[in-house]
Amino acid sequence: MKDLKLPPLQRMWARCPHCGAKTVLYDNTAQCSGVHIKCTRGCKKEFELKIVNGKQVQ
Repeated sequence: MKDLKLPPLQRMWARCPHCGAKTVLYDNTAQCSGVHIKCTRGCKKEFELKIVNGKQVQ
């Protein structure tokens, strides 16, 4: 029982690191890297979404 998975308890917005606009929703159990997203609200720039331990890393 090393990796006990928590149920999703909280949903958060991933934000564009360039302009701060909200882009996509993720929950506190998310893990990802290598996902490239284009900001569709403010600056229109592309950035890599990295989520480690349920928190966005920039």
